[in-house]
Amino acid sequence: MMQVGDFEAVVLAAGKGSRMMELTAGKPKCLLPIGNYPMIWYPLRLLEKTGFNTAFIIVAESSKSEIISTLDKLSLKIKLEMIGVSEDDLGTADSMRLIYEKVKKDCLVISCDLIANVDITPVLNLYRKHNASITALMLPVPKISDDTIIAGPKSKQKPETDLIGIEAKTNRLVFFASASDFEENVFLPARLSQKHTDFNIHSKLLDAHLYVMNKWVLKYLAFNKSFISIKGDFLPYIISKQLAKPPKCFVDDKNTSIVKLNIKEDIQRFCSETYLDGLSREMSSFNDCNSSLDNSYHDDIIRCYAYKVTEQCGLRANTIQMYSLANATIDKWWEFGSNDSKISPNATVKSTQLQDCRIDNNVLIDEKTSLKESNIGAKSTVETKTRISNSIIMDNVTIKQKCAIINSILCNGCVIENETVLKNCLVGAKFTVSTGQEHSHEMLTDADELMEI
Repeated sequence: MMQVGDFEAVVLAAGKGSRMMELTAGKPKCLLPIGNYPMIWYPLRLLEKTGFNTAFIIVAESSKSEIISTLDKLSLKIKLEMIGVSEDDLGTADSMRLIYEKVKKDCLVISCDLIANVDITPVLNLYRKHNASITALMLPVPKISDDTIIAGPKSKQKPETDLIGIEAKTNRLVFFASASDFEENVFLPARLSQKHTDFNIHSKLLDAHLYVMNKWVLKYLAFNKSFISIKGDFLPYIISKQLAKPPKCFVDDKNTSIVKLNIKEDIQRFCSETYLDGLSREMSSFNDCNSSLDNSYHDDIIRCYAYKVTEQCGLRANTIQMYSLANATIDKWWEFGSNDSKISPNATVKSTQLQDCRIDNNVLIDEKTSLKESNIGAKSTVETKTRISNSIIMDNVTIKQKCAIINSILCNGCVIENETVLKNCLVGAKFTVSTGQEHSHEMLTDADELMEI
């Protein structure tokens, strides 16, 4: 386990899940179950394995008590400081701005929806090696087979595609944009190809929403309140600023008031590179500029990097599609502890037909039932002669006799009455599906429940 005492960890968990509100209407996004663990357990466990002993968690104030209660039951060793925020539609940059005064060191920022079994030590080491401004983790885009069917109404979900420019030898992150920003052709700044002669534009990398940030970057975010999202607007901005020349008046002038500066042009003034840092860089024989005799880093004081993982080891569960995929694949690539049991000792399972299922606490599975490749949440009941396959059953769900549940998601507290057939459906929280109904590719929920968040 590496030493991480020079970093602080921040988990972003205040998001409402705007792209999966059918699921979050009944439960905070960070507590949605994945493999019968709440979503937020995975990034916290990742931090623990890396060596972090403490972490800040930013949560919605309205969900704070529920999140605390849930985490208290998970036997995590990491000490957590919960910070509740009440603002509506709070962006990730906004969240970091609100806790700026609490963060005293460089920090690792991680999203609650990152479900990844990856060693993040190389990310920290890459950051340290180059005294970076920001270093981001990039994963392969999850592979989804053409015959994959998502629970809910049929729709052509277009996955977001990012265009990510990374130098082949140095891992310098030199370009970042959404493919949707361009109609047909991608135009790159002329100065980019002049400074960086050997980089690739990747379209099949996933920004994992795991960033290592220099303390000065947080200071700039706190000062410049125009940024809302780290990925959406701040990351492209700071990457582009690597190409900018520092202003002519860039000197260590204690008499110059920073309030008088144009902050959009003078991010360099916030950079923490000291005089000695710059001097050692100039005097060093190290040169990372391929095919160039320029000084190391092209004399850039803002330096962004990306650490690429080549094997498929995770995803971001930020859409219904990715949430479903996370539940379907979690046992294949997440290393659960030896004490982890797929069937809780507190569950009552009378069925002899269980295949690749996870059964949570206080679940009742009656006899003459068949369950295959499904997760059953706490305090749920599955009555006799019911079949369930490839489905996610959340907490306190009641499925009565002679039902068939296929490739569906049943949210908290819903009731499925006798002889109901659900295929590729999503049933909202506390919704009741009446006896004998058959539904396919539908979202069954109360509009009022969806509008709660």
